[in-house]
Amino acid sequence: MNILILDSWLREYLKTKATAQEIAKYLSLSSQSVQNLTKLDNDWLYEIEVTTNRPDALSVYGIARELSAILPYSKIETKLTPIKAPPISKPKTSLPLKVKISDNSLVPRFTALVFDEVVIKPSAKKVQKRLEASGIRSLNNVIDISNYLMLELGQPMHTFDYDKILGAEMTVREAKKGEKIITLDGQLRRLAPGTIIIEDGEKRIIDLCGIMGAKNSEVDEKTKRVLLFVQTYDPLRIRRSCQTLGFWTEAASRFEKGIDPEGVMTAMKRASLLFKDWAEARVASRLFDIYPSPPKALKVSLEKSRLDKIMGIDISLKQAGEILKSLGFEIKILESQEKLVAKVPHWRAGDIAIPEDLVEEIARIYGYQNFPNQLPPISFPGQTEPLLEWENQLKEALKFWGFTETPTHSLTSAQLLDLVGIEKKNLLYLANPLSTDLLYLRVSLLPRLLEVALKNINYEKIKIFEIANIYPSQGKNQLPDERPRLAGLISPGEYQEAKGTVEAILESLGIQNTSFAPTSSTEEIYLKLKTADITIGKQKLGTLGLINPSVLKKLGLPGKIAFFDLDLKELTTFATKAKRFTPISKYPPIVEDFSFVVPPGITAAEIEETIKMVSPLIKRVELIDLFRDTRTFRITYQSAKGNLTDQDIKPIREKITKELSKKEIILRS
Repeated sequence: MNILILDSWLREYLKTKATAQEIAKYLSLSSQSVQNLTKLDNDWLYEIEVTTNRPDALSVYGIARELSAILPYSKIETKLTPIKAPPISKPKTSLPLKVKISDNSLVPRFTALVFDEVVIKPSAKKVQKRLEASGIRSLNNVIDISNYLMLELGQPMHTFDYDKILGAEMTVREAKKGEKIITLDGQLRRLAPGTIIIEDGEKRIIDLCGIMGAKNSEVDEKTKRVLLFVQTYDPLRIRRSCQTLGFWTEAASRFEKGIDPEGVMTAMKRASLLFKDWAEARVASRLFDIYPSPPKALKVSLEKSRLDKIMGIDISLKQAGEILKSLGFEIKILESQEKLVAKVPHWRAGDIAIPEDLVEEIARIYGYQNFPNQLPPISFPGQTEPLLEWENQLKEALKFWGFTETPTHSLTSAQLLDLVGIEKKNLLYLANPLSTDLLYLRVSLLPRLLEVALKNINYEKIKIFEIANIYPSQGKNQLPDERPRLAGLISPGEYQEAKGTVEAILESLGIQNTSFAPTSSTEEIYLKLKTADITIGKQKLGTLGLINPSVLKKLGLPGKIAFFDLDLKELTTFATKAKRFTPISKYPPIVEDFSFVVPPGITAAEIEETIKMVSPLIKRVELIDLFRDTRTFRITYQSAKGNLTDQDIKPIREKITKELSKKEIILRS
């Protein structure tokens, strides 16, 4: 969030000889970044980007407090001027006001005060200039007080016309379904249940808390009595309400980041002073201060060994303690234990919690620019993760086989899941998705790869793959099972191409004794055509085949698309880099082709296995052709002891025919 601050306003709290340029430079180096420094008449305007974790810096005083710690370390003498916030005077007579809070978690701290004899008039020129330079329009002195103090102290507040609060009663509660409000900007806003609101004694909603007041209780030129309301809210509720309404204000942007409840009373006292000085008003009620659960101050310990290790330099506990003191921490140094204990100031309670937070504070004030320029020591990598090694090997191999890696998103849409036939009821999904296209955690890589194929439909042929996790659910209140997979598509492609790629993958990983068998059943529609399971024993390694044509038609993809989908974790379990040396025979092989008439239901893998079992002289069996019910196999015979003759091969050939005939597989003449 960016804020705009005039240099003259900043110097009311910061006594220093530093120039505006020096202030911008050193603030950017050690704290919040100054995006722009602009000359404005005889003044300078800072545009400062304040990080989300530092709501304490969203004000003139917050920036001055930062600079009072930063500038002295750049040898620029600086002093922080205290806030003028005298005690609130006691009223001669007290106007009635009844306050009820339905749930203290809605409003951690609530303060209210009524002012009488208020004179509504334009603010002083100086005030108008400061507000307008900060991006806020000056309206009148009373409304300007609330905006001025929000910018000066970082504490949003709201003013009501006391006489418009019917029954002099305020109830803080959550909105109910169907309730609505007309806000100060004249807009009708429908409220979501859970939105924090205030209603008066006649049940009228008079405030959209933390965001904007209602039109029915606004301060105008006829106002004589004003109710000032200074408080903090549950930041999560404010943010949720803003998101639901699609509506943010300066106040809401501060409340949603968390306001320091300890700063509320300082803001109320300062407001009381400004009401007296700017509006000639007097206090006309008792001070309401509802603060049921004040937070306890947090203490954080920091050992010198940890400080030195993280900083990378030797810094004394005394120097570290002095830096933290300049930032408002209370410090106790325990020399015997070589550590310090820091009591966190109330305005940093939401930001400082662990020793590393203290180290960050010390480092930034010490000055990152003051650290020595030193290269980190060279470290030699130890043993790498085996899975990562295999991944890299597979990526390299697939690249040389003509495949392109295409990383896709881990989330997918309901529409895509419906198209490919994946059931959504057991899938994990995001409660607050950024888009309907990014809703469900994927349980397969193939649907997104099909989208990639669709986007590249004009290419004559594409071969793509992805190595990534899928996220099957493990039940309610359990994290998903992150399973690494390797999936690929060949478009247009045949079953044999996918099978050949898988065989090459298995060979590159050193995996042997695998088998391919028709898939018995599958839930996914897109895997219902000509698919095979790849197994070792009873362990399934993955699936390959052709994508269902009906799915391709729904997606608008023509032709055939072959796929493979492998469980990478299971693959690497069986993978090995061990190599076995087999000497090449000095005797030539004999190669024969056989065509068999094969009954339905018998796979080529079964036939190959049967043939290999016949004789150790059979070194290789490969399917080279198929036509209708005929399968042609090429058989290679070879001996390491001598030349083979037809007499050696004849009994093997006869046994092959005999063994296959037992399965009703007949040699075609």
